[in-house]
Amino acid sequence: MHKYVSEAFVQIAHAGRVAEKLCALSTDYCRSIDVKGADKVLDFDDARAILRPSDEGLYFRVEAEDSMTFHGIRTLLQGSLSTIMTFQDETVEWYAADGAPFGVRQRHLQGGERRAGER
Repeated sequence: MHKYVSEAFVQIAHAGRVAEKLCALSTDYCRSIDVKGADKVLDFDDARAILRPSDEGLYFRVEAEDSMTFHGIRTLLQGSLSTIMTFQDETVEWYAADGAPFGVRQRHLQGGERRAGER
């Protein structure tokens, strides 16, 4: 399990195509990109990012062993996303995560999650 883990969700149309473009923009920075079902998994050696498109938008999960890599991957994804398109809310809110991927959004919608870095 990684020491730093957070998740985000961006409500956008055509999330599958956006995920493909994000992967294309990230190939110079990651070791490999694997496809597991609908998920795109970007491998950064001691870190990884998972992109999961859905009908509602695009889910992000970043897991890393150190803070610098963790924040660097989040910045890479957000910066790449902003070059691809504009989206409804220009800020991406990241939430601390643990356990199974992509459970944070449901808990956040129910009012029980805190943002990444909050205590």
